[in-house]
Amino acid sequence: MPAYGQEAQEVETQKKAEPTDAKKLVADFSKLKHTKSGRIDKIIDGLTFILTDGTIVRLASLDIPDFHIVGDAPYAQAAMELLQDKLPEQTEVMLYQTRDAKKGRVNRMNHQLAHIVIKKDKTWIQGEFLRHGLARVYTAPRKTEMLTQMYAVEAAARDEEIGLWEEDSLYQVLSHDQAENKIGKFVVIEGEVKKVASVRNQLYLNFGDNWKTDFTIQVSTGLRKQFAREGVDVMSLAQQKIRVRGYLREYNGPLIELEDTAHLEVLR
Repeated sequence: MPAYGQEAQEVETQKKAEPTDAKKLVADFSKLKHTKSGRIDKIIDGLTFILTDGTIVRLASLDIPDFHIVGDAPYAQAAMELLQDKLPEQTEVMLYQTRDAKKGRVNRMNHQLAHIVIKKDKTWIQGEFLRHGLARVYTAPRKTEMLTQMYAVEAAARDEEIGLWEEDSLYQVLSHDQAENKIGKFVVIEGEVKKVASVRNQLYLNFGDNWKTDFTIQVSTGLRKQFAREGVDVMSLAQQKIRVRGYLREYNGPLIELEDTAHLEVLR
């Protein structure tokens, strides 16, 4: 995987490093609240930085696939290079956070979770990560204010096979029959639901004939109700093509216990 900003022609075997549309991304933050502005003091890692007033900020709604890998982690390194390039010392930024002041603005480390905009030119940092294929969308439950815009940028990078979406990437979208090879990992999977079953108030979206071994998505009663409020009848998803993201675990074959309705996209 190429480092951020490296031109494709510089390395003969390199895949696309830059999106076709090189214009900066300007997003609509009307569903969020501008809670703070400040200046960059230091970049800590590919998702975290410190403001000059000591505030530690974490980029919200992103997953970098090799972020916690010790050693060779090209996407995490490229993400840090992007932040260092876009947010040099003293750059003024604006923080946009969920309107719910009691939940979703800080993580367990007391870091501020926010979407970041460069004040001078309105560049949206999360969008830059997604368009360069350095991260995947991973929103916290019920914190989906930017979801549609983020999925659109991610889809464009996927279509152009940029970064982690390259054809030979370890993090490409999986088919449902590849799931067993990724137990314990965060994955994005596409496939056609073969059957929907209800067992003890839980719904199971099965992708094969044998529910004891094939890939399955588990949907809780609470999420089923949330889907209904959003106009989606989960029982009607049989024979529908979907895209789902989450952590795979082993339970009668590979299973994703769905964390939020936003993590499941109905494709047709």
